[in-house]
Formats: sequence, C-alpha cells, structure tokens
Amino acid sequence: MIGARPSTINVMPSPRILEMIAEVDLQLHQCLGELIDNALDELVEASTEDRTLEPRIDITLPVSRTVGRSSAISVEDNGRGMSPTQLQEALSAGTSGKQRFGSLGLFGMGFNIATARLGTITEVRTGRSGDDRWVIATLDLTAMRRQSTYEVPLRYERKAREEHGTLVTVTGLREDMVIRLKSTRAIKETSGHLGRIYTYMLRDPQGGHSGAELMGGANQRLYVNKRAVSPHLPCIWDPNRSVTYKGSATQAATRINIPLTNAHACMNCGRWYTSAYNVCIECESTDIEERERRILGWLGIQRYADKSDFGLTFLRHGRAITYQDKSLFSWETPDGDYELEYPIELGMGRIVGEIHLDHAPVNVRKSNFDTSSHEWRFMVDKVRGPEPLRPQHAKRLVGHENTSPMSRFFNAYRENKAGLRYLVPGNGESSIHEATKAWGAKFRNGDPDYLTDEKWYQAAVDHDRFQSGPTPAAKLQDDDAWLQDEGLSHLSERGMGSLDMSDKDDKSDEPELIRPETEQERFTRYQSAATLLSDTDRHVRIGDAQPVLRVYVTSGVELTKDGQKQAYVVRIVAGEIEIYVDRSATLIARYGWSPMNVALVCAAPQLKNVYRVEEPIDQLITMILGQFPDRRVDATAVRARADSLLDDIRERLADLTAKDPSTYWNTLSSESRRAAEANAVSIAPYVDWSGAVENGEYARYLSAQGILDLVTDSPDLVLDGALFKTTYTSLGEDTRADQVARLGALLADLRRMTGGTPVFQTLELSRLLLTADLLEAEIAAT
Repeated sequence: MIGARPSTINVMPSPRILEMIAEVDLQLHQCLGELIDNALDELVEASTEDRTLEPRIDITLPVSRTVGRSSAISVEDNGRGMSPTQLQEALSAGTSGKQRFGSLGLFGMGFNIATARLGTITEVRTGRSGDDRWVIATLDLTAMRRQSTYEVPLRYERKAREEHGTLVTVTGLREDMVIRLKSTRAIKETSGHLGRIYTYMLRDPQGGHSGAELMGGANQRLYVNKRAVSPHLPCIWDPNRSVTYKGSATQAATRINIPLTNAHACMNCGRWYTSAYNVCIECESTDIEERERRILGWLGIQRYADKSDFGLTFLRHGRAITYQDKSLFSWETPDGDYELEYPIELGMGRIVGEIHLDHAPVNVRKSNFDTSSHEWRFMVDKVRGPEPLRPQHAKRLVGHENTSPMSRFFNAYRENKAGLRYLVPGNGESSIHEATKAWGAKFRNGDPDYLTDEKWYQAAVDHDRFQSGPTPAAKLQDDDAWLQDEGLSHLSERGMGSLDMSDKDDKSDEPELIRPETEQERFTRYQSAATLLSDTDRHVRIGDAQPVLRVYVTSGVELTKDGQKQAYVVRIVAGEIEIYVDRSATLIARYGWSPMNVALVCAAPQLKNVYRVEEPIDQLITMILGQFPDRRVDATAVRARADSLLDDIRERLADLTAKDPSTYWNTLSSESRRAAEANAVSIAPYVDWSGAVENGEYARYLSAQGILDLVTDSPDLVLDGALFKTTYTSLGEDTRADQVARLGALLADLRRMTGGTPVFQTLELSRLLLTADLLEAEIAAT
C-alpha cells in the first residue's frame, strides 16, 4: 500500500561529521570517486547474486558551453537499489547499516562530503527489482540549515517492476566546480583521473596485453557522458621474459603474495585491530570479526623508461589510493634521512607495480595511506626491505645484501643499456627511449600491434644483432660476393654446389628463358635479408609532407639500381619511404658511420626532389634527425654510462681484494688511496675506513685512476681473467706491454668520462661511448 510508505527520512549526522565536511577539500574527480565507490560496492555484491547482470556506472557531466550553477552532475548504477530504510541509512552521515569491511566506501560520511562539495542540492532516486515505485529523496542543504531540520521528504514515482538501480543527481553547483567544468579539458582530464584510480576495477584480466593475467582486474564498466572510461594499463614486459642476475633468471614481472597473521576487522567501518576488541573505538560498532590478511600484488619492468612515468600504485579494495608512488625507491638511513637509490642511470625509471593493502588505514580523502602505521611499515620491509637496494652499500652498512623482491628487480634491471641483457630496445647504436614511449602511447590507445611486448623485444634482439655483426651465413655470402667480383665465382660454395657432375645429357644448347625480376620481387628479396632500424617505421616531417620512414640494414644481398651495385637503394611509394643500406658499405665498415646517417645522407637528394624541399640538403638531414631524439649524444649520457661501468668494475674487483687486501692496496698510488678515502667519506660519512682497508672493501670506492694503477703497475693481479679478460702472462714481453697499453688507454678514457671537464663535441662523445662498450667487453665474467 502506498499509504504505508514513509513520507520522510531523518538524515541527522553524527556530531563530528559536520566539522569534517567543512575541512575536507576534494577535487571533482575525488568527489565523483566517493560516489563511484559506493556504486562499485553495490555492483560487486549484486553481480555475486545475479551472474547475468552486466554492471555499469554512468556519470553525466555538463559540457563547458552549458555549465552553470543550475547544471546537474549525476552518477547512476544498475545495482539492486534500496528500500526507504536502506536509503535513510545510506544518507545518514557517519552511520551505515551494511557491513563496510571489504568495500571501497571506507567511511559512511563519504557520500555526504562528496555531494556537499559538488553542490547544495542532492537528489537520490533508487528502486529494487519487484517494486513498482522509485523512492526519491532530495537533500537541500541550504533549506535544511535555514529550517534547522534533518527531516528529508520522500516522494515516489511509478516504474516497471523489472527496473532497478540508483541515480544520484547534484545541482546548485558550487562556484569552484562551475569554474572547473567550464574548462574544455575538464571531461577528458576527469576521465583520465578515474581511469588511473579505478584501473584495477576496470581492467579485463583476459585483456590480451602482456601481463594481463598477472595484473588481474574486476572487469567493471564506467562511463562519462556515455564514453567508456579506459583503465590506465601498466605497459609491462611479459612475465615470461627474463634477464640473468647472479646466475639465475629474474622474470620481468612477478607476483607479490605475502601472508600475514590474522587480525580483527570492524565490519562496519573497516578498521583493523591486531587483538580482539568488543567495541570498535572508531565507530562504536560491536560487529568485529577475525579475518585473514595478505599483501598482494605484483612488480614489473615497464617497456619504456621515463623520468616520471614509473613507480608503484598502492590500492585498497581495488581502488588506487596513491599512483606512481616512488617512496620505496629511497632508503631510510639510521639517522632517519632518506637517500634516493633509484633510478640511477639518466634519472629514468622502469620499475612499476601494484600493491594491494586492504588492511592498511588511509586518510579521509583517500589520497594516501597512513605511512606511519604499523601496516604500512611492515609492507615496506617485506616488499622493499630495510637495507639499501645497492648490494655494495648494503654490505658496507649492514653486513649483508637486501634480498627483497624490489632489490632483485633493482639490481637485475638497474641499467637502461640497450639489448637483451637488460631488456631495453635499441637501434644498433643506443637505447631508443623516446621511440618506446611513443609505442607505449599506442599500447594505451589499444593499437593491436602494440598490446604485447613483441615489438619491444624484437628491437632489443635487433640491437644485439647490429652490435654483434652479420651472422656466419651472411658472412659466407659476403665471401661469395668477393669471389664473384674477382671473376672466381666458380670457386664459391654456391658455384661449386651448382656444378652438375652427373652423367645426364648435356642440354646446354637449349636456351633457358629467364623472366626479368620485377621491382616488387627485388625489394621483397632485399627485405628478406634486412633488419629494420627499430626507431624508424614512423611518420616524419619532410617539408609539407609526413611520410612513413623505414630504414633497413641488409646483409648478404646485393643492392642494385639500374643494374649497378651500390651501397643503398630508396623506394618512395604512396606516402612511404623505404631506404635499404648495405651493412658492408664502406662508410659503415671502414669509417664507422651509423646506418641511419648513411641512409639519410645518401637518400637526401632524392627526398629533397620528391618532396620539393627548398632548404639545403644539410638542413634537410638535420630536420629529419631532429625528429629522432634517441640518436642524440650528450655529456649526461656519457657520464651515466661511465659511472655505471665503473661501478661494475669495482664490484668485480672487490671480490679479488677481499682475498688479499694488502697486496692490491700496496699497488695503488698515494693519490689513488686518498681519492678512494675521500670518495668513501662523501658516500658514507660514517664509514670505517681502516676496516675497509683491512678487509678489501676499499675497492668499492676506487676511482678510474685507481683501476688504471693496478693495470699498469701489477697487471698480473688483474689480467688473465682475474678482473679483465685480457691475456698477459703467456705472452712475450713486448706483446705484454702492448696489452697493458691498450687496456690502459681504455681506462684513461674512463677516467676522463667520470671526472674533469665535460666533453661536448659530438664526435668525441661518440668515441667515448664506443670506449665504454670496448671496456665492458674486457670485464671478466663473475
């Protein structure tokens, strides 16, 4: 009977809520988040009851040209809806009749805070399947304050019995919200914020992207102005990829699953207690149960490095509380200070992850966890470890290495050097950070060619292939080409293999018809023997055009134009440029030019003509190269490369000095000893230097000059595979001197790279980077 329905509900708040509402300053996406949390809580439970339900939340925001104080903001879900009694409980700030444990809406006052920050009038329309009426309550804060009443009138509207759900509409928008919504970017930015906050709730665990199953998700649906909100997917390497660290494989992504002792949780407000309580001191509820606790999540390596776009996301019940948090990358010293340990190289990081802390307390705004709480600090110890991430630093300070999951990731993937060793894509010369970030944008836009890590992996493989030179098969083909040039093709393996030694009838007098090779067939043949430079295959600006540029390096195939052999060929068709460069070209093989530079210098006249570029050829080449920032060489990159290399040498040397500290120490010059001591004090002011000299730990502080001292004054201590692979003892006296001089020259360059006046000339910087590669190849394996 309609007459039996209540005509009002009382929404009197608890005394502390009014004060909290006045203090809390929420942004637009945070206000919406509070309403979304309540809707998601309901949809998760509703989906459990009804497996056929297709849950969704629809947010409607006024567009910039129509927004005003009378505009409306609404959030609607297709959950089970509420009865009048349930509605009263939901609207009464600080109280809740349903169990809050395990839900996103951590505080009963969240609804009131959010709607009050959005506007002054809130209408809630709700109904359950089977009811024939919508229940509608309107909260007018101005009228309630003026009339000093908390009685809210209810009204009822007819609905179909199968309809169900809840719609919250806020009008009388506050001035700051109107100003925010007038921005043309407001809706897009709000959707972006929500995509990050609810990325776990929106993700499909079977999404088809690398790491989808590992990362998990709730596969919920959220819409803003009828457009789906996309989760901000972590762009990680496939968990099956790995690198070798300390003789074993370290996967590029791994699960975190740390069981904790059971604790007692308030089922009303969600507060945890380590011991049994009869009454919750937070909300005075007596509904307290013992529950299981775990730290769950994953750590992974991002497919690209960036100066800010990395870090960990910490979640509670699937909602991101902090995003790209970097606090675990710093070590807390015994004095309470913090030392940043990651990222080391070029200031760019790749470690990402998600940690679910459903049992840890958060602040009222849900913008951060309580980092002083026992729950948070325990997580830090288990995931990051209390010791320094740097092995040498940890050994010096606490006597043992950090064995946490974070430490292993830090050490296995600490460098951004191109190739498979660290899973970093390259172009044959350097890492391609800018290109891989552009690929990451395509990944998040849903481009099917970039969902898995295959393109990144192939770029790392191709880089190593460029670095190691042509394959034996390709070299054999190059030898055959040389024989053919000398008129001795009959002596090549292909020529010998083609000789017919059988007794078959001689049919040489019968002419064989040979069909000329088409241009498409010729370029298909080139491509079958070519490797694409990974940072090409993209649009470039040339004059007024933006063609796609692809540069290939060939090996073992002869490039021709008009029947004449040449080092390169160019094909320009339908807005696409293909440039093929022979790896054995003189400019590459003898003069060390990069394939990219050869391609552009050789093709520039043709490009200038086709695209009618008025600028001189040198400006055209500069303009194109300027669109490939990864190919620039600067002093910062050289210094970072050198520091990393020196650290590797020190770590390897420390294993030797520990066995005979005094012998190695006595070999060092007085200048190198003083430099090592000064370096130690600058890194760790509390270092026991006399102890370091006695146990050999001084090696971890040596300068490049100190390493050079050992090579020049006592080569028998560090060559022949001890520290460097360089052969020494078995050679004659003159050859020994040559070996020492060669390695000494490389170390002299390292000394220059790690100290003194920076080098700014590009050719010199390129030479120093080549030195670093040569010196790294000399380091003996551990």
